[in-house]
Amino acid sequence: MYASSSLHVSDVRTPAPPTRHHPFEKSQPSIPFLPKTLPRARSNDQAKQLHAYILKSGFQPNISFFNSLIHCYASNGSLFDAQRLFDEVPQRDVVSWTTLVGGYARLGKMCDARKLFDEMPEKNGVSWNVMIQGYGKNGDVEDARRLFDEMPQRDVVSWNSLISAYARNGLSEEAFTIFQELMIAGVVPSKASFLGVLPAVAVLGHDLHGMCVHSLILKMGIELDSTVSSALIDMYSKCGCLEMALRVFDTNQQKSVASWNPMLAGLVRNNRFQEVLELFRAMQFEKIEPDYVTMVTILPAIAYFGALGIGKWVHAYIERSKIRMSATLASALVDMYSKCGCIEIALQVFNSTADKTVELYNAMISGLAVHGHGRAAIALFSQMQASHLKFDDITLAAVLSACSHSGFVDEGLQIFAAMKDEYKMTPKIQHYGCVVDLLGRAGMLEEAKQLIENMPIEPDVIIWKSLLGSCKTHGNVEIGELAARHLIKSYPNDSSSYIMMSNLYAAAGHSNDAVALRKMMNNGRIRKEPGFSTIELGGVVHEFLVGDKSHPNVEVVYAMLDEMGRKLKSVGHVPNTKLVLFDIDEEGKETALHHHSEKLAVAFGLINSSPGITAASIISEMDHVHARIIGKHNIFTFVPIASASIKIVELSLEITSKGI
Repeated sequence: MYASSSLHVSDVRTPAPPTRHHPFEKSQPSIPFLPKTLPRARSNDQAKQLHAYILKSGFQPNISFFNSLIHCYASNGSLFDAQRLFDEVPQRDVVSWTTLVGGYARLGKMCDARKLFDEMPEKNGVSWNVMIQGYGKNGDVEDARRLFDEMPQRDVVSWNSLISAYARNGLSEEAFTIFQELMIAGVVPSKASFLGVLPAVAVLGHDLHGMCVHSLILKMGIELDSTVSSALIDMYSKCGCLEMALRVFDTNQQKSVASWNPMLAGLVRNNRFQEVLELFRAMQFEKIEPDYVTMVTILPAIAYFGALGIGKWVHAYIERSKIRMSATLASALVDMYSKCGCIEIALQVFNSTADKTVELYNAMISGLAVHGHGRAAIALFSQMQASHLKFDDITLAAVLSACSHSGFVDEGLQIFAAMKDEYKMTPKIQHYGCVVDLLGRAGMLEEAKQLIENMPIEPDVIIWKSLLGSCKTHGNVEIGELAARHLIKSYPNDSSSYIMMSNLYAAAGHSNDAVALRKMMNNGRIRKEPGFSTIELGGVVHEFLVGDKSHPNVEVVYAMLDEMGRKLKSVGHVPNTKLVLFDIDEEGKETALHHHSEKLAVAFGLINSSPGITAASIISEMDHVHARIIGKHNIFTFVPIASASIKIVELSLEITSKGI
């Protein structure tokens, strides 16, 4: 196949000048410099054209020329041509051998590379290092170490190659140990040494090791350029030292997108989503062009806050910049749109993505589940099976969640049973949690309790809280007390368990028990973290606490809130004050409910909406208003402002944003 298209030394018998214009034609004095262009040839065909022209021009090739050509063929993946030329050249040196060995190693053909390496009449340090790097890139760390130990003389590149071999194959502890051996051997580490060991420290999460490496970098005068700073930022954030990561980031004077991405990722990893959005804004202010990694990193923070405006900007930027829409990026967009309440746009992204992976299906099924589209989620699961795409634990958890949210008890139980019988998969804690939630929402509390008691694994806090929440919904005090006892015993400092049970007591009319539970919290100095609600308007996220008076527009917000309350009362709305356990009169309880953080966010959103917008139609104005209701102890916490508004006005009252 290659013989007819390949060019070799023997093919050019009588060198002669070209008889017509050639795209690579040069004046005679420039011919000796043409071999330097060979490594930059973009394709095998270009290399052959250069090769042919130089030989026909009468230029007498030397060993340097042939080495360049071998390198060119090997770099472009044409090992057949590289090997044949290597076999035919009149003489070879160590560079010829090493170049071809490197070509085989780069393409993962380590058996061929090792055979050639063993045949080398003379080896230098580069030859050994090329082989160690090749073994490392192909996952064979044992052979890499064996070859390293056989080396007659090692340099810092040899050590770096071995450190990288272990680090890239997940053997982080060994990689750090080898770095220590390098130091003990008296070898002066290079920049590459630190870039090799820092990812290993990041995986280990050893902040003290990381600080020691950082100190060495500073003592040795290694420049904290973009690559070193990025590695340090990534290491510190993964070790939980986010303040140190921010310090390195702030002191870096050569920030590139490679520096911003690990800092954004570190903030996301530590759930500091507000700072993620602030840093992203700063990135735009600095005119740093975000890339694919930035997009994938920033979208979870946008989803957390339901910042739809920013999310749509990011989506538009992706399309405008022609960033490749991989399944991973599409999954992040689907997740963002789903959590921002735009399930239709999430479906558009899903349907327009050609390469549908398990990750993408999981994101779409989860989005449909949260929005209560259980039938669509089950249909998508069936489509996934029909396409012969192998699903995973996350897929089944998403489908079970969809059944739970839509009340499809029979379908959910059938899928759960099929896990063991048909899919040959062992249910995990998250699958049991979904079924408990499924049964609990349907009021089948006794069945949910029995399932928990018969689980082969220890139920976790989410399962008990799910059962307790269902007991509160259906007013089952007895089973609720059982769940609360398990929660308080296992997590005595978790305020949510006390609050959920006291709310259950209050809803059931057991006010004395509710007050007693609250006193138990006070005596144990267990404090509830205040809930808060956020709303994004014009790319800015506004946050409200219950009874919040800190917002710049507080007077206007409370005026809107009072008007909402008066209008609600005029149509017969009666606040449910049973869950307000403060020792205050009924009017005070109504005021406490009236100043709920969610209502403050809704009022602010309505003030800043277009004139004439109703609560029920705000969902069509998502470009302008969107809220993210956050409950730190809830399983499902993403609520669009439209849903929140409709809930508050009890699906009946139209509220306009101007003069209710």
